[in-house]
Amino acid sequence: MKLGVRALVAMFGVAAAIATAATFAQGIFRTLPEDAPRGYLTFVADNVVKLDSAEMRLAPGAQIRGANNLIVMPAALPRNSLVKYQLDGTGHLFRAWVLTAEEAAKPDKNAPVKLPWATSPEVGRSIDQLLGNQPESRIGLRPGEQPAAPAAPSPSAQ
Repeated sequence: MKLGVRALVAMFGVAAAIATAATFAQGIFRTLPEDAPRGYLTFVADNVVKLDSAEMRLAPGAQIRGANNLIVMPAALPRNSLVKYQLDGTGHLFRAWVLTAEEAAKPDKNAPVKLPWATSPEVGRSIDQLLGNQPESRIGLRPGEQPAAPAAPSPSAQ
């Protein structure tokens, strides 16, 4: 009788191990919030992290989850980790998920739209500069005053 119970317990343990291995073989299943933006997260010191280029504090109870969905201590976070994140009401980092390669390859639904002209050499130039027009000088004029009309060329100059 004792041998049968031990064999049953051993078979149960083997079955549990196989089920656990099968779960890990399928990969980690997790759902990330659709509205969470992406950013690059780096630990700075204590409860301060750098998200993209802005330093911010961690919210009380903040969680950072690694690519394996386990909690990562902020000091153990790899530098410039690509994450999806959520902020709390005060602007502190509340949740962050380090993205796997498959998650990072998916397009970001919250990314700002890149317009075709946003990277052109014309960015930051006024319309007058683009068209080659020289704006009239307003030096010495008071608000609302119009510059003097240009003098018409004299007929003798021709």
